[in-house]
Amino acid sequence: MFQLLIVDDEIYAARGLQAGVDWGKLGISKVHVAYNIRQAKELFKDYQIDIMICDIEMPEGNGLELLTWVRDQHPLTESIFLTCHADFDYAKKAIQLGSLDYMLKPARFDEIESVVLKAINKIIKTKEFDEYKNKYKHYQQLWSLSEPLLIERFWLDLLTQKIPPNPTEIKQIVNEQQIPYTETVQFLPILISVQRWHNELNSQDEQIMEFALRDVAGSLLKGDQQIQLIQIKKGSLCAILPIEDQKSAALCTLKKDCQAYIDFCRQDLYCDLSCYIGELVAIHEMPKMLDMLMTYERCNVSCINQVLLLRKRIDKEISIQLPDMNVWSDMLKKGCKDSLLNEIDQCFAAARQKNGLTSDYLYQFKQNFLQMIYYVLKIKGIPAHIIFSENGSTEGVTRSATYLQNWVKDVVKKTVDYLVDSESNLSVVGKVKAYIHQHLNEEVTRDDLAASVYLNPDYLSRLFKKETGISISDYLIQARMNIAKELLLKTDMSVKEIALEVGYSNFSHFSKIFKKSMNVNPKEFRHGRQKQA
Repeated sequence: MFQLLIVDDEIYAARGLQAGVDWGKLGISKVHVAYNIRQAKELFKDYQIDIMICDIEMPEGNGLELLTWVRDQHPLTESIFLTCHADFDYAKKAIQLGSLDYMLKPARFDEIESVVLKAINKIIKTKEFDEYKNKYKHYQQLWSLSEPLLIERFWLDLLTQKIPPNPTEIKQIVNEQQIPYTETVQFLPILISVQRWHNELNSQDEQIMEFALRDVAGSLLKGDQQIQLIQIKKGSLCAILPIEDQKSAALCTLKKDCQAYIDFCRQDLYCDLSCYIGELVAIHEMPKMLDMLMTYERCNVSCINQVLLLRKRIDKEISIQLPDMNVWSDMLKKGCKDSLLNEIDQCFAAARQKNGLTSDYLYQFKQNFLQMIYYVLKIKGIPAHIIFSENGSTEGVTRSATYLQNWVKDVVKKTVDYLVDSESNLSVVGKVKAYIHQHLNEEVTRDDLAASVYLNPDYLSRLFKKETGISISDYLIQARMNIAKELLLKTDMSVKEIALEVGYSNFSHFSKIFKKSMNVNPKEFRHGRQKQA
C-alpha cells in the first residue's frame, strides 16, 4: 500500500480532492493534507510519502521550491503538479525537477486517478528494478570472491580429454594431486544447459548470472553428496555427483531436485534451461558420457525447462515426411493465410506426436520453406528484403521447434499481408496519409508509418516528400492542426482535451506548435473567430 500527500493552500480544494477520489481502489492506504510547505515537510519527516500532489503558488513558498527539497531529501517520491497556472516556464521547471505530470485546475477526478495510477506503476517498476539490482550485486560479490580450485581443474582437464581417459593415468594423477576419490566411486553426470535468457544480457552480466546458476545448483542438487560443478562452455554446466552405493530412490529424488532447480532458475534467475541426467560410470568413462549428453542436448529441439534422462532417449531414428511445399506455395499465392497457418500448426503437431522433431528435421524444413518463399516472392515481383527485414537472420531459427514454428508463421503472415496490400488500389503515400488520419490521437513515428507499408523509413520519407512536396512530420502537424481548429470552433472542449484528441499529451507543447502554425495560441484563435462571428 502507498501513502499520498496533497499540498494546497486552498483548504476546500485540498479537502475536496482528498474526499473526491476513491484512493483505496488505487492502493493508497493513507492520504495526508498540508496547506503550506512547512506542514508538508513535517509530514515527510513523520511518514513515508510515496506520491505528492502539489499546487505551485502558495503564501509561504511555491511548489517548485518544495519539489526541489523533496528531490534532495526523498528522491523516491513521485510528484504531480495540480495548479491553476498554465505557465510554460513553470511546466518547464517542473519537468526539469522530475515532476511526473503537470495538470491544470479544474481537473476531473478520473484524470487525477489516471496520473496517480501512472505514478504507482512507476514506483512498483522502480522497486522491482532495485530488487533485481540487489540480487545482481549479491551474485557479483560472490563471483568476485570465487577462485578456481585444483579439483575443478582436474575435472575440466579430464572432461576435455587433456587428461587421457585411461584408468592408469587417471589414477596416477588422482594420487599426485590428492583428488579425494577412490576406485570404488562411480560418477553420475548432469548436463545443465541454458536454452534462453529472458532479458538481454551483456557479456559481464551473463558471466555473473551463470555464476548464480552455478551457486544455486551447488545448493539444490548436492543432496547428501559432494557435488562438483564444471563450466563446459558458455551456457553449459556439468554437475558431477560421486555415488558409492546405489539406492533405488536416488534417481527419483535427483529428478525432483533438478526440477526444483529448473523452476527456481526460471522464476528468480530469468532463464529457461533443461537438465540432462546421464548414467553411473567409472571416472575414466566420464568424457564419453558427457559427449553423449551434449549430443542429446544438441538434438533437443522440443523440450524446454525439463529433466531428461539419457536412458529414456529414443535412439532409433524416426523418419517423418516433410510437408509438400508445392501445396503450401499454391496456398500462399492465393492468399489463403488462415488455411496455411492451420496447415503449419498441424504439421508441427504431427511431428511432435511421433517424436520426430530432430535438429536435422528442423534444418531440412527451414531450407525447403525458404526455397518455397523465395519462389513465391520472385513470381510476385516482391524483393525478399521487404519480408525478411524485420524477421532478422535465419541462422538461429532452428534452435527449437516452437521458435521455428512461430518464425514460419510470422513470415507467412507478412507475405500474405503484403500480397494483399500490393494488389489494392491505394498508393503508398495514400496508405500513409490514411494511417496518419486513423491514428491522429496517438503517438505516430516515422518507423510506425514505414512498417505499415513495409518500406525503409528513409526511403518512405524521400518518396512522401517527392509526391506531396512536404515532409511526413509537416503533413502530420498540418493534419493535427486542421482537426484542432475544427474542434476549437465547433465544440466546447477544453484546449487540453483538444490537445489529447490530436495526439499531444503535453499541453504546452501543443500550444507552442499551434501558435507556430497559426500565429496565435489556441485560446486566442477560438476567441478571435467567435468575435468575427
